[in-house]
Amino acid sequence: MFDVVTIVAFCALLFSVTTCSLNTYFVLFIFFIKKLKNKSEFSLIYGRFVLDSLYSLSTSAHLSYYFLRVLAPELAVKNLSFFIAWPNFVLGSIRSRLVLLITADRVLASCAPFFYHKNRPKISFIPVAIGYLAYSIFEQYIMFGICDMVIDIPIECNNFGCSVNSCYHNYWKWYEQIMQLCIGTLSVVLCFRLFVWNNCSTVASNKAISRATRISLLDSFMIFAFDFTPIFLMTHFPEVNFRSVGPLSAFCKNLGFVIEAVIIFRVLISNNAVLPASTSRTSRVFLATDFRPEHL
Repeated sequence: MFDVVTIVAFCALLFSVTTCSLNTYFVLFIFFIKKLKNKSEFSLIYGRFVLDSLYSLSTSAHLSYYFLRVLAPELAVKNLSFFIAWPNFVLGSIRSRLVLLITADRVLASCAPFFYHKNRPKISFIPVAIGYLAYSIFEQYIMFGICDMVIDIPIECNNFGCSVNSCYHNYWKWYEQIMQLCIGTLSVVLCFRLFVWNNCSTVASNKAISRATRISLLDSFMIFAFDFTPIFLMTHFPEVNFRSVGPLSAFCKNLGFVIEAVIIFRVLISNNAVLPASTSRTSRVFLATDFRPEHL
């Protein structure tokens, strides 16, 4: 009879495989089939599709190894759990920073549209990529230097938590919560800006919201609902752990990824994704200045 841990782990594996397939399809659809224009405003979001494919692939590998150990314990390899879990820490950290950057990009586009559209094409993301890589290297210093991580993992270890020492695991949990707090704060600013723009402005406003902004808001909601909640529970309620409920964090994250991918398919790829332009005075001003809603 299956227990809760096995059921949660199986569902997490199913969701991660589905997420990997959907995001790989997005990447092929955009870069190879090329049925979507490769706009600069979507470059970060497209990069997130690639990252989500790799992240979910890594999660699938880790959960597959977990089930292999359950079915054939004699096939367990010492320290292999660390080397399978390690890409998840790296890719998960990069993804958090990328979502933060996407949200900040949308806030700037909404709060300062003229400045944004004038200067956005001039910005090269090579320095950003270098900065992300540099911080990922710094995280390895935190793991092996500050936290004195030694790769000597117990053979019975079969989850993310025991693959690293408590020092780095605590750093990871606090890092995730801080990043989610920053993303949540920027999302509140973005929602407030859109609310003021559409309801409280003295000038009639356009109520259309761009696809990029929709995806950013969706990302933020999914992070709060499916990333922050399990981390908060495991941090403040010790009884909620891998032994009692299984890979809850992987389950919630990948469930959120699947829901998000399905919604993004409708928002980004559907022909009816963008709302029609309003006939308000603001709409006419934006059309005259070539700052149409789909550009924000």
